[in-house]
Parts: sequence; structure tokens; C-alpha cells
Amino acid sequence: MPRTGRCIRTGSFITFHSFLSRCMAARYSRLFCMWWLVLAGLLPGGFTRAAPPKAATTATVYVFLSDTCPICQAATLTLRQLHATYAARGVQFVGVFPGTHVRPADIVLFQQQYALPFPLRPDEGQLLTRRFQARTTPEVVVAGPEGQVLYQGRIDDGYAALGQRRTVVQHQELRDALAALTAGRRVAVARTEAVGCLINR
Repeated sequence: MPRTGRCIRTGSFITFHSFLSRCMAARYSRLFCMWWLVLAGLLPGGFTRAAPPKAATTATVYVFLSDTCPICQAATLTLRQLHATYAARGVQFVGVFPGTHVRPADIVLFQQQYALPFPLRPDEGQLLTRRFQARTTPEVVVAGPEGQVLYQGRIDDGYAALGQRRTVVQHQELRDALAALTAGRRVAVARTEAVGCLINR
């Protein structure tokens, strides 16, 4: 089976026509080959590849998401804004899908529909979910350069509970944590309770 990792050769990408020809020569269907081109990033609509970092990595934000969770859908605007503000300051964002039944096509569609500018990936074997003991989507983990957890919990207090959206957001813990870290300060609030959809194990 073709693998996206084989679309890279010593620093250069296999061309669209070369990959498609080889894939079809291996007797895979054209549709199947086109799908792998999407995943490899050779066609529009694949998983977003991270751009070369503009600054030394200050922190990595792991965002646990579900394509069917309404709070995750509502959080995408805030996530885009935070990425626009902090990506150039050395903060990397990674969207993590821990759902056991999520398909690659679901992740691609979610990224396209909500225009998320950072990489999204399935959590194979729920390794990151278990590592950080994440329980809810959306839930964020801000990890330092050594992997230490600097903040974990909700993005903000926009929801009091599932289905109960607040009209005014008063606390934006993720934004505050990133502002502190990029300014060389300690994170004042290191842990909050995330509100959203439970992660199935």
C-alpha cells in the first residue's frame, strides 16, 4: 500500500504524475491513488503541513478535537486567531483527533470546513490522549520544549456546560498562558476543567 511518507525523496517531492503513474501501475484504483496524493499534500485538501518555524519553539499546543462536537466547531475561530498571533512567536499548534472511529476523510473535511491553518492528525492508539490523560474535546495541552505540561484544560470559559454557551467570555486561559510564555513569564493558571464532549476510550 502506498504510504505518504514515501512521497518524499532526499529533500524533494515526487511529482504528481510520477506518483500517480507508479500507484496505478501497482494496480491500485485511480480514486485510491488520488486519495493518497491528497494525504501526501500533492493535491489540495490534504493534511496541512507545518511551515518551517520562524522562531525557536517556545511551546506546543496540542488541541484535542472531535469533528462532531459542537463546542470543537465553535472553538475553531478562537484557535485560528491564536495561531495567527502566536505561531510567529515560536508556538506550534497540533490538532489531535482521539476518536476511535474518526476517518482520515473526516479530519480533512473538518480542516477544510473550518480553515484551520495548523496540522491535524489522528491519535493512533490514543497515545497522546493517554500521555496527557485528556478526557474531553476540546481540551488543550500546552507543552514546553522539554515536553513538560505548562497548561492543560479549556480554551476559554465560552461554555458553562455542553449546550450552554455564555454570551460573554470572561476568561481566556489558553490565550493568557501563551501570552505569558512568549513574554518569558510563568503561567498563572496551569490547570482548568475542559467543557465539551467526552473522549471514548
